[in-house]
Amino acid sequence: MNSELLSLIRATGYLSDGDLTDQARYDLLTPSFWRRARALGYDLPDLKRKLWRAAGRPETFLLSQLPLSEIEKAVRASEKEKDPRKRIKETAAIIALLYKRGEKAIKAAIDQNLDNPDRLRALTDRIRRELLVNAASWLGTSIPGLYLAGSRAGLLQGPHAKAAQAMATQEMNRFREVDAQLSRHIEEVIAESEKRRVQATLAGKKVDYTGLRGRVIGHKTIDGKELGIADYIQMVAITAARNVFNTGVENSMHQKGNDLAMISREVRVNSCGACRQWAGKIVSISGNNPNYPSLQDARDANVFHPHCIHFLEDINEDRYSGTGHYRGGAI
Repeated sequence: MNSELLSLIRATGYLSDGDLTDQARYDLLTPSFWRRARALGYDLPDLKRKLWRAAGRPETFLLSQLPLSEIEKAVRASEKEKDPRKRIKETAAIIALLYKRGEKAIKAAIDQNLDNPDRLRALTDRIRRELLVNAASWLGTSIPGLYLAGSRAGLLQGPHAKAAQAMATQEMNRFREVDAQLSRHIEEVIAESEKRRVQATLAGKKVDYTGLRGRVIGHKTIDGKELGIADYIQMVAITAARNVFNTGVENSMHQKGNDLAMISREVRVNSCGACRQWAGKIVSISGNNPNYPSLQDARDANVFHPHCIHFLEDINEDRYSGTGHYRGGAI
């Protein structure tokens, strides 16, 4: 079950030790709770039946009853993919699709409510909150799985657990930056629409909202380029998924005392020059092996750039001859 949902349930008091009837306990699940549960991807009629049945029962019974969210189902399905590149892309696609839907909903809210700033602000605030809940849910389920896939650790505990948590926190900050940019964009639209209404009233003309409809900015680059929400989140998600997988590989190598890794071999038609040059190369994680370039050299050359789908493969150094030929046996 999604830990985010359990946190929401606990926050309502539903699981408190208070002397409450089953009905009173169930009534603690407010409309706000149901909206947030829906944002997590749960089927509300099914969830309501299960929470009614579990009211007043031990928490262990509740945990046995609650279903997986749609995000959890999608992430678990992607975990069956053995090819790291495909798994990274499939995992990223889950949250990218949700943000694409969110972008469409925000566009509709703007287009239909330029004459009603209060309603526009309320609708878009709700959509933004749901997107952040989705982001937290996606990170909470995908980051541990991708880290484990890269590290091949049996359990996510100790330093590995701390590393995964740190990366989840870091990536959540990127989603919050998108939310902040969305908030600024919406307030700019509201301010501009109000200015145009005043001018139209004074001139006795119909309001012209040209340029305010059909456009949502999710990120502004340093050079001033404006990106939509879905496009930017897709890049963020792919980059985050790949970075988490690579960190798992790298940390596991440190733990085992391995130093040589291979940058995955794939090259596509649109691969950049750096990726073409480094694909399939063996690198030294520590940078202390004089026979191989360092992992930092690859990063400095712009391998693992945003959208890059290359990943690290820990290799069994006993099967790699110092003559430049890898004899197989990735571990």
